[in-house]
Amino acid sequence: MTALYKLDLVRYGYTKKTVLDITQLEIQENSITALLGSNGAGKSTLLNLFAFLDSPQQGVITFKGEKVNADELLSFRRQVGLVAQKPYLLQGTVFDNIALGLKFRAISTEMVKKRVVDALEMVGIAAFAERAANELSGGEAQKVALARALALQPTVLLLDEPFSHLDQASIDELDRLINYFVSREGHSVIFTTHDRLHASALADEVMGLVSGQVVYAPLLNLFRGQVAGEIFKTEKISINLPADIRSGKQIAIDPSEIVLSKQSLTSSMRNSYQGRIVMIAEEKGRVRVTIEAGERFHVQITHQSLNELGLSLGEAAWVNFKSTALRVL
Repeated sequence: MTALYKLDLVRYGYTKKTVLDITQLEIQENSITALLGSNGAGKSTLLNLFAFLDSPQQGVITFKGEKVNADELLSFRRQVGLVAQKPYLLQGTVFDNIALGLKFRAISTEMVKKRVVDALEMVGIAAFAERAANELSGGEAQKVALARALALQPTVLLLDEPFSHLDQASIDELDRLINYFVSREGHSVIFTTHDRLHASALADEVMGLVSGQVVYAPLLNLFRGQVAGEIFKTEKISINLPADIRSGKQIAIDPSEIVLSKQSLTSSMRNSYQGRIVMIAEEKGRVRVTIEAGERFHVQITHQSLNELGLSLGEAAWVNFKSTALRVL
């Protein structure tokens, strides 16, 4: 695979606050990438850099093998479509909103009409062309913004929290569109989300952002707290750490390295917590079991393990893991 974006020693901030501090990041072309993170983690700022709406204050961004210079942003920007979490629509009709960007590119009237109609059909709102933009619901406005981006025929589509205002039918429809855009058109999609399960199901690669830094550790079990000796204390539980860790405010635990049991185990695993199963879900051929045990733990197991353990929703179960399964962030 070819690298779509490469970031090296990139930093960006506002006044005295650093929003992004990325040592190295590489995103592959012709793929779907999900950016996970809480509010304020830097996801939207990173999308703005990917959309070439701004330049990093330090570091280098490479796009399709070409170094991005601040004075050449427009030429790169034309290859990218960005759909904001809260898209801004102009006065006028849906057709007018989608057509405007095409007119700025001096495209013929006939071709403008064709591209607008095609884009509306792609997102499933062909009948909306003459509707007033200010009469749309949040979900409808998001579809119009998506059609507006698609009409410009970008090779990269950037979506900021694209599923937040959609019902389940619209989410399924957008999933199909994203897969079509990548698999059939050979393009790339990067989207931000809070939904770890959806990200894992849809994306080829899932990356986490924590306080502006890229984290490749799974973020399904991300806990805040403080280190006290060889213990990491959250507000609800104490977790045994490896002896070499002396600081850190957040930890992540790989869900595939957690062992589930129906009884307490006698083993070398230093961390064991009894809880109750609150969710069992399918995830890319495996099973995710969510257990409330002081903190909420997400565990990935096989279907065979689920059957052998005889686990059911609402039952008691034990979460067990070694201290080496932890990563301090």
